[in-house]
Amino acid sequence: MLKAFVWIIAAMAAIVTVSLHYEIMNAISDRVIPWAQRRMPGRRAISIVMFCLLFGHVVEILMFALVMFGLIHFPAVGAMEGLAHGQWSDCLYLSAVDYTSLGADGIHLTGDVRALTAVETLVGMMMIAWSRLLHLREDGTYVERTAA
Repeated sequence: MLKAFVWIIAAMAAIVTVSLHYEIMNAISDRVIPWAQRRMPGRRAISIVMFCLLFGHVVEILMFALVMFGLIHFPAVGAMEGLAHGQWSDCLYLSAVDYTSLGADGIHLTGDVRALTAVETLVGMMMIAWSRLLHLREDGTYVERTAA
């Protein structure tokens, strides 16, 4: 029963992350890019896009860290072991390493809560790739505009 509960929580976190990322990318495409292109010459507009995407990824990492922090305080679903003590900073670090698929050395989750890290790694890789596509599209648009 608890295993299903953790998977449901992980799936909900994934749905919220994808939805949030979609809204962030829409806001960047519809509002930030036109604003930046009017006010900033050259490639500086692309830098603004990258900072906005970075902000979105940080918010998504924070969200997964919050879910992780909540789950590890229920011993029945798992715990954080290794060099960490289950503090907020430990959850934030592990969430950032999982989201970027780097893998944490010395910190790991035990029990059913490991499902969250599996889902976060998959979602994180997808969101980073999706962000890269937006960047490439905008960079290509800039090159086409300047070549014309």
